[in-house]
Amino acid sequence: MYVVVMAGGSGTRFWPASRRQRPKQLLTLTGQRSLLQQTVERLKPLAGPERVLVVTGLGHAQGVREQLPAVPSGQILAEPLARNTAAAAGLAAAWVAKRDPGAVCLVLPADHLITDESLFMATLERAIAVARAEDVLVTLGLTPRYPATGFGYIETGQVLDQNPPQVRRVAAFHEKPALATAQEYLESGRHLWNSGMFAWRAEVLLSEISRHLPELAAGLNELAPHLGTPGQDAALAEIYPRLPSISVDHGVLEKSPNLRVVKADFGWSDLGSWEAVAELWPADQADNVCQDGRLLAIEAQGNVVAAGGRLIALLGVKDLVAVVTDDVLLILPKQRCQDVRQVIENLKEHGLDQYL
Repeated sequence: MYVVVMAGGSGTRFWPASRRQRPKQLLTLTGQRSLLQQTVERLKPLAGPERVLVVTGLGHAQGVREQLPAVPSGQILAEPLARNTAAAAGLAAAWVAKRDPGAVCLVLPADHLITDESLFMATLERAIAVARAEDVLVTLGLTPRYPATGFGYIETGQVLDQNPPQVRRVAAFHEKPALATAQEYLESGRHLWNSGMFAWRAEVLLSEISRHLPELAAGLNELAPHLGTPGQDAALAEIYPRLPSISVDHGVLEKSPNLRVVKADFGWSDLGSWEAVAELWPADQADNVCQDGRLLAIEAQGNVVAAGGRLIALLGVKDLVAVVTDDVLLILPKQRCQDVRQVIENLKEHGLDQYL
């Protein structure tokens, strides 16, 4: 079994702390270690560093190597450019298949927070067992806590194993819904959040890619002889840009009949915005939060501050986010946290690439 850590995202919603050269997964947002380091450390009972693969961007590969010195350098697969999750998952499966086609790939994002690690491990073990026993693709589905419009949903079907963590067939995948639809999903009891965590045997994923994404399969077949060799980087540079850019959800999971979902209730956050990460930081009696707690708040309520150790004084403000770095100050209403991408696009339009 191999752990495949997907560490290719740019984390634009965490700008200005998250930048092109230091994305969200390399940041220390909780505790003393980065999100990537916490992910790999959490999985040690399942797989030591010799069985960890990290798929990341070429510009982030050196940072990943520095943060994960125990992971062999050849197991940090650097994409020359982002081609979405189907290519990334397929690349990892092709790498594993050269060594053991029947090995299970446990595919996890690098930038999530898990609060109940014991239940997390038990859920992963159940998903691995299902993937090992059947020619299926297994996804982890999170019990929705509110009518989220920022997540995809898994509609569950027949119960295959009632014992917790429960295993079901997948009836359908649904894209990020409008609020009214999300409320219906929440009330139905049949829908789970799509976590972006998966388990499958390398050979099974590659077979499904061949069936549903033949262009991607052709590119992976062309790459396969070079993986794990001195010519790997040159082959990636030549072939990878030609791969189609599509998510594994759209390209494979939504089309495949061979799906299972394991219900996941282990306490999870995707840390998808400044507002979300603030739930983990110290709060005062008026719900103002600051990453390091150095906060003086007067007639201020519900604010979120990340200021790199500086003392922050708040007076008469409510529900704001303020993030300070060496070269940027970001201020916005808390309810607009998901819109930080608009700032990124504006910087690009004005040629201010030094701030990206």
